[in-house]
Amino acid sequence: MALHSTSERYRYIYGSNVRRLDSEAAYGEDIPELRPDRKRSVRSRRTEKKSRAKKPVNPEKEAAIQRNRARLLEFDWKYTIITAVALVLCVAAALVYVRGTVRLNDLSAQISSLKSEKKDLLSEQNALQTEIDKNINLDEIRTFAEEELHMVYPGPEQVIYYNNSTSDYFRQYESVDTVN
Repeated sequence: MALHSTSERYRYIYGSNVRRLDSEAAYGEDIPELRPDRKRSVRSRRTEKKSRAKKPVNPEKEAAIQRNRARLLEFDWKYTIITAVALVLCVAAALVYVRGTVRLNDLSAQISSLKSEKKDLLSEQNALQTEIDKNINLDEIRTFAEEELHMVYPGPEQVIYYNNSTSDYFRQYESVDTVN
């Protein structure tokens, strides 16, 4: 059905802006109404169908219709393979995403457990440090150092003062300037 222009293809339905396809009546062939009267008998409808079937058919149109039907009926392996590959890729991508999400959740749980363990260890360390600080008696250490190890406090002539003009912490390989 070679329709050349819009005016040949469509016409307005009375009282509406809705367009409907022109029937073949525009080409000189009679086609019954789109909605047949209900009063018509089944026999008259059958005769109309038979009359339609007896109409002359354009051989080019009929050949095109047959080719299109044959194309639709044949199985397209390329399309099927491409669809299967796309489906496999989508499933693989979904599995990789789910695996990554599960791994992320496991690592998050592991991190939270390690953080709580670290917090517990730090509190235990602070408690032990406090206990150590309580048990240190500086007077006892001084008497032990003087009596047992024979240590003495330095005299004023043994103390050396130096000038620290920079705030550099690592100056251990340089000479220390003494101030007398």
